Amino acid sequence: GGYLIVEESQYDTVASDPIAAKYLRQFVQGKYMLNGTPYWCLWLKDAPLDAIARSGLIQQRLAQVSASRLKSPTKSVNEFARRPHLFTQDRQPDTRYFALPEVSSENRTWIPGRFYGPEVIAGNKLIIFPGAEPWHAALLQSSMFMTWVHVFAGRLESRPSISPGLAYFPIPFPAADDSLRNDLSAAWTSVEGTRAAQEGTTLKQLYQDSAMPEALKAAHDTLDSIVDQAFGTKSICTNADERKRILFTRYVELTTRDQLPTPGKTRAR
Repeated sequence: GGYLIVEESQYDTVASDPIAAKYLRQFVQGKYMLNGTPYWCLWLKDAPLDAIARSGLIQQRLAQVSASRLKSPTKSVNEFARRPHLFTQDRQPDTRYFALPEVSSENRTWIPGRFYGPEVIAGNKLIIFPGAEPWHAALLQSSMFMTWVHVFAGRLESRPSISPGLAYFPIPFPAADDSLRNDLSAAWTSVEGTRAAQEGTTLKQLYQDSAMPEALKAAHDTLDSIVDQAFGTKSICTNADERKRILFTRYVELTTRDQLPTPGKTRAR
């Protein structure tokens, strides 16, 4: 019912409750990340029940959560009415994680992602990669990744909608040795630093194709060159069709390796 969520207009009221204030956490969905929208939630997973009981504000909100869940047609949600302090879906990692919005505009060359610490609560419209490293982020911010997404990801209207089962796990990423990981990490650091230099600008604004800063485009082009060459090219690919051929050829190689039938003895007639 949204009663564990704290909007900007509600923040001061919740933060003034000395008990509730201890359990306020930044809450991020895909659109919040892109727009830089400030949202929080009450994250009560590890809160002692006696502390929860001493806060009238929390008790009021939990009563509303419980009532909302009892009205749900879903049995599993009904059962969570007895545990209103918990989210019905808990995917929260205990490590730093990389995040991508599940749905993004079809007009972006790259779907912008970023790192968060474990104290930032990930909503269900965020695709998360717990324990990701900078080199991993570089692969997910490349045109090679985007080429795969545009072919295989689902769609919400005309916008790409990422499903890890289609648009992540099957991608035939190259094996990364220490040298490649270092190069990819440096490329990601450059992208991250170029974004940070545009202080006060949201990811949505930075990644509008018509208004993308030239320095950020250049940082992504450098990253693309490293990723493309990691897939076996001599230089950066010039278009998506080149990347498709590389991806599909490598996918076929990896998925048919060691799967040829073993020659057997021919039985005499």
